[in-house]
Amino acid sequence: MAQHAPSRFPTAIAGAIIVACVAAIVWMISYAVPLKLAGQAYMMIAILLAFRYWPPMFRWVAAMPAVHRLVFALLIGGMICGHYTLNGRTYFPFVVWEIFPFVHEVDPVTCREFIATTESGAKVRLLTEQLFPSIVQVDPLDALDNPGAYPPGTTESLARALAKVYNELHPRDPVRQIDLFNMAVKLHPPSGESRQPSCELLKHYDVSSDQ
Repeated sequence: MAQHAPSRFPTAIAGAIIVACVAAIVWMISYAVPLKLAGQAYMMIAILLAFRYWPPMFRWVAAMPAVHRLVFALLIGGMICGHYTLNGRTYFPFVVWEIFPFVHEVDPVTCREFIATTESGAKVRLLTEQLFPSIVQVDPLDALDNPGAYPPGTTESLARALAKVYNELHPRDPVRQIDLFNMAVKLHPPSGESRQPSCELLKHYDVSSDQ
């Protein structure tokens, strides 16, 4: 009599039961843990289970050399650590990743920007991520005024540092002054009112004497 290959159906059922149980646990702990953490936990567990119960992924990992599997596991572990690194300054260089970001109910939405005036009179935006691409700016500019997190004068020090780097890249038209603006956009403006952002000048920094 011909022998039939063993069915993988029970394994699939076991995987589905595990995922369902994990989903139930995540749902229960979501009352005590923020939803973005509980949701990320479920997604991470689902991905890890795929390495065991999804045949294409299992074969792909099994075909890797042992060293490659180790490096791959370290990368996955680093990614998971990054997901749960909620204090970026403490756990740098892990980046704070939020799959489920907060819903901001504040209206209007505001942000701060450095607008510089060069020697020729041109207006340019000074962006930290552009002039310092290797630096992760954890907090927005308005958080720099928090005395509990940053020393006094941090905003001005950052403005002067940005101007210094910009001037090194553009020596023929250096920055002479920097204005700190607060940009505001109304999410739900009254009928007939434009959603054009408004600008409010907060501070002015004269950097013409900086080297």
